[in-house]
Amino acid sequence: MAGKLTKSDKIELKGKKLKMAEMLANPEFVGTNKELYETVGISHDTFYKWIKEDAVIAYTESLINKYTDGELGAVWKALLHKCRSGDIQAIKLYFELKGRYGNKAVTKDETEDIIADKLNDIFGVYDDAD
Repeated sequence: MAGKLTKSDKIELKGKKLKMAEMLANPEFVGTNKELYETVGISHDTFYKWIKEDAVIAYTESLINKYTDGELGAVWKALLHKCRSGDIQAIKLYFELKGRYGNKAVTKDETEDIIADKLNDIFGVYDDAD
C-alpha cells in the first residue's frame, strides 16, 4: 500500500490524472480499464504508467476509503438482513466480525482484514489486463 495521502499528492494530481484516479475509485464506474482510459482520453501505456505512481495510488486509496466508509451502514444492514433470512455464510461472517466464532477473539485490525477479504470475495477486485 502507498503511504498516507499528503497535501502535495493532492496538488500533484491534475487534469486527466486526477480524473483517472477518481474514475478508478468511483464504485459507479463499472467499465473496463480500456473504457476508463479511453474515457479519460489517455493511451494504454500512459494509463498503466500512471496507476503505478505513488501519488495516484495514495489519492485513489483515499477516495476508496471515503466511498467505502460511506457505505458501511448499508453493508452492515445487508449483512443483518441475510442473517435474519437464515443465510449460514452471513451468520458465520457476523460471528467472525463480532469475535464470537471459533475459540479466539478477533482484534479490530483482524476484523477490518476479514471485512476487506469478505467484501473482496463478494464484489471482486477491479482488475482488467488488456
